[in-house]
Amino acid sequence: MINNKLILIILAILVGASALIFFVTPPANKEVRHYKIGILVRGNTYKPGVEGFLAKMKEFGYEEGKNVTYLLRFVDKKEDLPGVIAEFLKEKVDIIHTYSTPATVEAYKQTKTTPIVFGSMGDPLASKVIKSLQKPETNVTGVSSLSAPLVTKRLEFLKEAVPSIRIIAFPFTPEDIAGKSSYDHVLIAAKKLGVEIAPYFVSKDRDVKATAAAILRKDVDGIVISSDSAVWAALPSYVEQAKKERLPFAVFDKDMVEKGGLLGYGPDYFITGGQSAVFVDKILKGANPADLPVENPDKLILVVNLKTARDIALKLPNSFLLKADKIYGEE
Repeated sequence: MINNKLILIILAILVGASALIFFVTPPANKEVRHYKIGILVRGNTYKPGVEGFLAKMKEFGYEEGKNVTYLLRFVDKKEDLPGVIAEFLKEKVDIIHTYSTPATVEAYKQTKTTPIVFGSMGDPLASKVIKSLQKPETNVTGVSSLSAPLVTKRLEFLKEAVPSIRIIAFPFTPEDIAGKSSYDHVLIAAKKLGVEIAPYFVSKDRDVKATAAAILRKDVDGIVISSDSAVWAALPSYVEQAKKERLPFAVFDKDMVEKGGLLGYGPDYFITGGQSAVFVDKILKGANPADLPVENPDKLILVVNLKTARDIALKLPNSFLLKADKIYGEE
């Protein structure tokens, strides 16, 4: 017969071995949450913003195909926005990320629950998608582009660059909230500067390219772009017309200046795209967009294109050029 003492020893060894296996065996891998983010962009102007957003998200550890899927949609026509938002909601995205006022307004119109983070929006308060800049109290928050208020600075810089200007063309869509807001701002600034604003109305009945073609040197001395995504989407037409008529053209941001605008003052969209990624990361980790204050762009820059100045036979004052953060086309 087996000694009882031996049996006890064997049992003790087996129990100890079982315990050892239990403690050293790694736990099963925790399931990785996979997020789905819909990105809606109206026009190509915001491409640097999207690039900045995706780069910052990658820094935060979000890798497409691994733990996040991006549904990226670029849209030119306002009437195409509702269908894209409907697609996002059907796909049950975790967050909708927007660029432009019409895109954000349409998203908020269709959902009051899915978080919406805008990477650019002229006036979120006037657009009625938030209750307050400090405490939105809705499912919407993000980074304001300040496009409407900054139109006054663009007008000031254009006047400084070309002191002789008297009448400035201002293309915008009256039905566009940001466009109308920027028009109100530019009228006030024009009065202070002693210049006249000539409005060029863009609507569904009048193609934006046709509006651009109607801006002639015999009628105006320069052009200032509004904070209107329909006009931004047709930027090449305005750049072409400005060069053809030899009109100084004040645009919004660095990307627009690279594409032929004479000068631009506004956000660096790559940076603001990164800012909006911070909002998205916080919300995915549990923050409520209703409690996240709307931010202004981290950086505003004055950009000048000297090649464009040469193309329209314009010599810019050195005092003005010294203020530029970035100059393109230097010989």
